[in-house]
Amino acid sequence: MKKLFIPIVLIAVFFAFYTPKEHHYAIYIKVVAIVILMIGVMKLMQKVPSRNQEKEDDEI
Repeated sequence: MKKLFIPIVLIAVFFAFYTPKEHHYAIYIKVVAIVILMIGVMKLMQKVPSRNQEKEDDEI
């Protein structure tokens, strides 16, 4: 799953930063690209454990 989200995030970053301003729908493309970027990063970070997880395990 991680291999799927990394290229999607990179493509979204490309479209978010390099969409020409002369394009009629440039703002919409940038908004959609940023939303896809945020969802992709959220999905990638789901598997990363938090720093406080060790402390929570010790308390139990």
